[in-house]
Amino acid sequence: MQQLVSIVMPAYNAEAFIAKAIASVLNQEHENWELIIVNDGSSDGTAEVVARHSDPRIRYYALPENKGIGTARNKGLDEARGEFLCTLDADDFMPPRSLSSRIAALDASSGNDIVDGRVRFMDLSMERTLKEYLPRFEGEPLDELLALTGSCFMGCSWMIRWSPSNKLRFNTDLSHGEDLLFYIGYAKGKRYIAVDEEVLHYRITGESTMSDLPGLERSTVTSKAGSERTPRSPMLLRSISTTRAGAGSCSGPG
Repeated sequence: MQQLVSIVMPAYNAEAFIAKAIASVLNQEHENWELIIVNDGSSDGTAEVVARHSDPRIRYYALPENKGIGTARNKGLDEARGEFLCTLDADDFMPPRSLSSRIAALDASSGNDIVDGRVRFMDLSMERTLKEYLPRFEGEPLDELLALTGSCFMGCSWMIRWSPSNKLRFNTDLSHGEDLLFYIGYAKGKRYIAVDEEVLHYRITGESTMSDLPGLERSTVTSKAGSERTPRSPMLLRSISTTRAGAGSCSGPG
């Protein structure tokens, strides 16, 4: 039987995009998945769009008010039952082999804990490619994450080994970089590899983190991974390309 992979999708005012994101999951070559959609207090028609999907693998939860991306993702983690975990923002798209290619890499060796892959950055209409990202790093990624080298961090393109008993959660006090801190907490002692296949089409909406420098300063926090090498804001600026305030946010390489 195929392994179960949990896909956590936070959604905030994602009415315009979420149907395509859900369709990309429905079209996956790997069929044993659960899509956990957490509506983070949307004021648009996000709930109505999700309600049009009757596939029992889709599970929907609604927060009573907007709590932020970290809280929404944590609700998804609380509900996740899979042995593998990945996230998908509600305005992005998974190519058909996104799950199967990464699962195959995890299956190839019990020592592989994290699998990344090729990411295509798209314009708002998802019709034009702006750039591509292919990580080349292999090994324990903790030092790479702390140094913000960009060699292995895309955030929402990672698939990781997971257990429902895992207590690691996203920091809900941060306005930026919460995904980076989450993966720093996960990465110690883990082995990272990447497949040479597209695993994510990432929509660029134009909501840049450069417009919120105080938020970036607040995101300068001490890692709980046991290192004193804490990311400072100039490096953090280089590590984050775009944040989407609507459907969710995912850090990426500069």
